[in-house]
Amino acid sequence: QEAVQREGRGPGAPGSAMALRLEVTYCGAPGCCVGVVGSDPALGAWDTSKVVRLSPDQDDPSKWLADLPLPSPESEFKLVTAQADGQVQWEELPENSNRRFPARCVSAGCTLRMQFGEPRMAIEASAEEIEANARATRRMEDRQGSALQANVDRKGDNAYYFAHNRHFEVPADAKVISGPGLITGGAPVLIEAGAVMGSEQDRTVWLKDYSWSDSSGKVKVYVPVPEGLLPADGAQDVVQCEYTSTQVELTINCKPRQRLKIEKLNGELVVDKCTTRVEAHKNRIVLQLAKKRETTWYNLTKK
Repeated sequence: QEAVQREGRGPGAPGSAMALRLEVTYCGAPGCCVGVVGSDPALGAWDTSKVVRLSPDQDDPSKWLADLPLPSPESEFKLVTAQADGQVQWEELPENSNRRFPARCVSAGCTLRMQFGEPRMAIEASAEEIEANARATRRMEDRQGSALQANVDRKGDNAYYFAHNRHFEVPADAKVISGPGLITGGAPVLIEAGAVMGSEQDRTVWLKDYSWSDSSGKVKVYVPVPEGLLPADGAQDVVQCEYTSTQVELTINCKPRQRLKIEKLNGELVVDKCTTRVEAHKNRIVLQLAKKRETTWYNLTKK
């Protein structure tokens, strides 16, 4: 483990009041050491010879812990494993991306949990932060500019939010109890970050409306699309159509992606002679299906 030169403070170690707790689940090969390296100088500035090593939990060997100095907001980092011979292996994340410390909620005393190789991260705010948030937003001056306070200012005793019109502050010696299921007020606290979310481009809308006509040697399928979906120039480039002997699948690469799939066609096709015509000015796409046998189609698909 020569490549892992530094150790993070163990949980609860002296001097860790301004530290961030890092908790990593790793179920890999025995003999490996889990570490972290990042853009922040405290995490080695991407120098793998300065990886900060985590310590295995005594009660759960799959859990690795360390108390790290608070990183720079939005700074990037990544987990690694170090073999006994000193070789360092980076964790594999989607698109070879790096992790980021969430700027809003990474503060002294909070815990950042994650699984090696999984981008999702869970954040547990410290008890001190939860209590501070609960106290702070009880002050009337902290509400100025909000929709709630504007309603109270405008309508007074007749305000829908009249119950919030009291000037109330939590006494300094009051005990704020927090925990799962308890509402303490305060600013929203991020509880998860790094999850891979489906983007607008990743979504697919399945087209269901189309009409068709039968003629000698071919069948035409007319697919209407929403107005403006097809660009005036280059519309042919965003449309793809795949033909097989018994089905056709149309894809329009826009946001969100549009698709149409017609299976179990009434007869076999001559795939090489099938064509696709994009008519952007008419907001439609015409699929021309070349029949393998000259027969009349009374239905587009088989039941």
